[in-house]
Amino acid sequence: MAAQVAKYSVLPRIDMALEMQDFRASGELYNTLLDDSDQPPVSEEHITDLAQMFVRHNADKVLGIHLIHGHFKIPKNTVMLGSNFENPSLRWTKVTDIDEIDPSRVHGHILALYQGGLCAYELQDGPLPDLSGVGPGFLDEFINYIIKKNLTSLIGLQILGCSDGSMSELILDQATVMVESTFAKNTVPTRMMYHWLEIRGEW
Repeated sequence: MAAQVAKYSVLPRIDMALEMQDFRASGELYNTLLDDSDQPPVSEEHITDLAQMFVRHNADKVLGIHLIHGHFKIPKNTVMLGSNFENPSLRWTKVTDIDEIDPSRVHGHILALYQGGLCAYELQDGPLPDLSGVGPGFLDEFINYIIKKNLTSLIGLQILGCSDGSMSELILDQATVMVESTFAKNTVPTRMMYHWLEIRGEW
């Protein structure tokens, strides 16, 4: 009997406005995540395969892969919501009450496969991303790859946009800050989260 292949015809909750159930699921998912130090390494083979996939579907300019992880537990009815800043380039992500969020002004930022679909466990303020240039078969191929390779708890999907350079993550009390690595002096280095895929050219 042939194996069934999952079909995801749209990019759910990526280029669509979030709803209340999405916020609740986001907080629930975040509280299930392992710390990045407890996650196994991602093999170079998987990174190469995914890089080729992203380039093939013209997704590498707007989407990247992310090592799924959390750092602390967040209260009920809250989510992790990020904001970008410039000079220096950084992303501040903090615990935010759902009631304080305008759904029209935020979107999913880092997503993982959860309860049969993609769920954003970190959100981002700002307009919805433009994914019109991403190939229509990208999401099907990406999700089926991480399912087939047993990577659903390890590799997530990320909307790019904060910086094109190397970033370091600083862990605060109920918040995280992503900063350009050149500004992260006298800190303990963390694992690379694979925020983007520096693969260009034809495959």
